[in-house]
Amino acid sequence: MRIRPLQRIRSEQRTVLVQCLPALDVVTPCLLRRVAEALSATQAAQLQDDVQIVIAEAVNNIVEHAYAGQSLGALVLHMTVSGTSLEIVLLDWGRPFPHPDAPPTLPDPCGLSEGGYGWFLIRSLVSHVCHSRDAGKNRLSLTFSLPDPLPA
Repeated sequence: MRIRPLQRIRSEQRTVLVQCLPALDVVTPCLLRRVAEALSATQAAQLQDDVQIVIAEAVNNIVEHAYAGQSLGALVLHMTVSGTSLEIVLLDWGRPFPHPDAPPTLPDPCGLSEGGYGWFLIRSLVSHVCHSRDAGKNRLSLTFSLPDPLPA
């Protein structure tokens, strides 16, 4: 009997956008336009609204919290599409995220708190969230499952 090596079946990933930008609120609209343009040519186009909400919230968190009180900061966005998912990775070199594994609970609307809704939205709209920190760098990975293609 001859044993053949198993071949790893992997969905081909295609990079559709890479951006390195200053961590400033004023760059968010430009970044969202570039994301929309990149998504329009992919099977993830129908996720555009959800993706833009998630990116806007995540970038806002980076600007307001990771780089709070700092005049200079950078962020990197790397977006890839495979046959089954869209993955967005955001990198920054700011302060560590304090509670990366916080549960996706809706903040109390009666508390009149301004914070907490962004993470709730992010966790509600993506299929998977992963946050890590290594060598002074925050890495936020956001995965969207692609809807099944419509029948022809």
